Amino acid sequence: MITIGRPSPALATGEGVISGQVVNKTANGSAVGTVEVTLTQYLNGTATSDGQKVTTDAAGKFEFRGLSADNGTAYTVSTSFQDADYISEDIVLTSASPLQSVELDVYDSTTSDENIQVSNGHMVVYVIQGDLHVEEIWRFSNIGDRTFIGMQGKAAGTTLRFTLPAGATYLSPGQASSIETTGTGVASNVAVPPGITDVTFSYFIPYQGSSMTILRKTNYPIANFSLLVEDAGVKVTSTALTSGTPQMMNGTNFLYFTANNVAANTELDAALSGIIDPSAASSETFSLWPWMLGGVGMLGLVVTVAYSQLKKKQTTTVSPAPSDRSSGQSDEDALLMELAQLDDAYEAGTTGENEYRAQRARAKARLIEAYGGTRV
Repeated sequence: MITIGRPSPALATGEGVISGQVVNKTANGSAVGTVEVTLTQYLNGTATSDGQKVTTDAAGKFEFRGLSADNGTAYTVSTSFQDADYISEDIVLTSASPLQSVELDVYDSTTSDENIQVSNGHMVVYVIQGDLHVEEIWRFSNIGDRTFIGMQGKAAGTTLRFTLPAGATYLSPGQASSIETTGTGVASNVAVPPGITDVTFSYFIPYQGSSMTILRKTNYPIANFSLLVEDAGVKVTSTALTSGTPQMMNGTNFLYFTANNVAANTELDAALSGIIDPSAASSETFSLWPWMLGGVGMLGLVVTVAYSQLKKKQTTTVSPAPSDRSSGQSDEDALLMELAQLDDAYEAGTTGENEYRAQRARAKARLIEAYGGTRV
């Protein structure tokens, strides 16, 4: 398993010992030699202080002594080898088992992506008035025995590439993802070791009218691809995807489309009709606005913002006041309240349509940024 930037801490004194060896699992791979290994201590899942470091011997062996074996304490060992970072699973010491041995696997690195495949790809589309919120979940398989660090090596900063649909904006990486924008979409700089690597991110696609088409060009061969569109009275057709049985996820029904053995550079399409026309605003449509931000539902990473509940709690119409915020209220809560007040003012006729739409767009953009989104 590879990680980036996990915190490192100093260790408590005790009787525990963690010993191990850094092993290169690439067939006929390079000798590990002497490398630095860092031991990180976690108490109830939180790193506690600066890490303890040792240098391996010529055979890659290392040892850490004087460690705590208290309940709730865990450790990891990590190292860097040929421009890729590696970390062990959690190591738990107890009074009954204060001595643990671990093998820290590393691999030779490569700048060739010939062994990188997509085993599963998913697009999940939520229909919001004026926007589609799209979450993408990609599972990559490295079937070789070398870690892919990018076509130009780690210095280039790009390993996996994703071409986004036209108009995509406000990119938000999922948990444990490292994503940055590029000229044509987004890219990840996470090294891809042998085995499975998951990448998740989300973005918005603004639209006008009651229909639109999503076009998504594939960057890699995909063994299994699925598209799920929130079943909000929307009709979906596709020339590249096959319609399947509707699915339920987190209590929401989705229209379901699939494709198998999709070649790289294939254009996947989904034509949506009957979506909420942003120019036909009404109190009914606004009460259906479910903000889904900064995560991926099918991997348990969805963060749901209870905007509709905020609207229900309001009993009076208040003119929008972006700078007003009650003591102790978070920026996110203040922005949600501002949006609710804007909707109430518009529905009551105290705010004109042009002014309303301009203020609402600005508030929505600030809310997305407050939740970690990056404009593409």
